[in-house]
Amino acid sequence: MIIGITQIISASNEDKPNNRIIITEGYNNNNSKVKRILLEDNLAFDINLSLKYSIDENEFIPISSNSSLTGFISGYVWDFKTIETKNNSKTKQLEFTANGILQWELFGIDVYAQYKTFNGIIE
Repeated sequence: MIIGITQIISASNEDKPNNRIIITEGYNNNNSKVKRILLEDNLAFDINLSLKYSIDENEFIPISSNSSLTGFISGYVWDFKTIETKNNSKTKQLEFTANGILQWELFGIDVYAQYKTFNGIIE
């Protein structure tokens, strides 16, 4: 029990990475939408992605993206690194590839880090 309490206290004191990425700067986003996507569904926690985009002449224009962990995340840190998007003109969909590092920490010390890549389609 002491180990669990110490883990929770040390996790609340550390700086969390900024998991927001600006894709298109200065775009007039009066008619924008946000799509939320579940990237990974684990037993204890989930990795989520939010993508803000606008539709202009049947083409998706990504504006910004944010990714986060939800659930029991004590000891885990998600560092969202990059997102790449590509319009598929045949299917009129937006394809994306998101990358990040999932770190497991014990008492504030990195124990294990896993590089993760997720691919998906926004219709």
